[in-house]
Amino acid sequence: MLFSRSIRTTLASAALPCLASAALLVGCADPEGRFGDFEARDTTVREHQAGSGGSDGTGGGGEGCPPEPGAVDGEFFFNLSARISPRTPIVFVADLTTEASDGGLSFSMTFQPLEAADRRTPTGPSVDVGPYALSEDGTFAAELPTIVVPGNANPISGGELEATITLSGRLCAPADFVCGDVTGTVARPISLDLKGSTFAMERITDPDSYPAAVINCKKDPARPL
Repeated sequence: MLFSRSIRTTLASAALPCLASAALLVGCADPEGRFGDFEARDTTVREHQAGSGGSDGTGGGGEGCPPEPGAVDGEFFFNLSARISPRTPIVFVADLTTEASDGGLSFSMTFQPLEAADRRTPTGPSVDVGPYALSEDGTFAAELPTIVVPGNANPISGGELEATITLSGRLCAPADFVCGDVTGTVARPISLDLKGSTFAMERITDPDSYPAAVINCKKDPARPL
């Protein structure tokens, strides 16, 4: 009887992470396998957290802070890497604009989600956010309004995603690569704390050939399509 109870306890413990993540990670046919996958992803996230940086300006450049109005404007390939699945980012084209504001500089962005299948095809409506103030050293904390991402732009589960996030980073000229940390929460398809997530955005110089998807300030690559 002790042996039987031990087996039941072990299987139940292995199944719990799968049940908790069912809305994001499709299927629970193999609870022990799912638990192993989750542990591997969690280990990867912790490694990225230890070295990803972002809010210290690693991705924005050390000079040109803040930039002149309009100097860094343009389109960027934007990758949001959620901690639950760090190598499968949600991808956008982000149109960045800057303007003088109260003796300093502020920026706004328009986010256009891209299909997860090719990280290229626009899907769903675009979202305008901002303006957000830059400090004298170029750092910012951009509290975005609630954003809804269509299911075909969600590479984790394929379900419609609703989230409220804050982007923290540094924007300095020439701003060809900007990165940082993501905090906030997901409301749908499940409730999830995004602390430990990251973003990376790289300037699009050729609209016919987007940059390779990277997920943090270390430019760790996203999982290939």
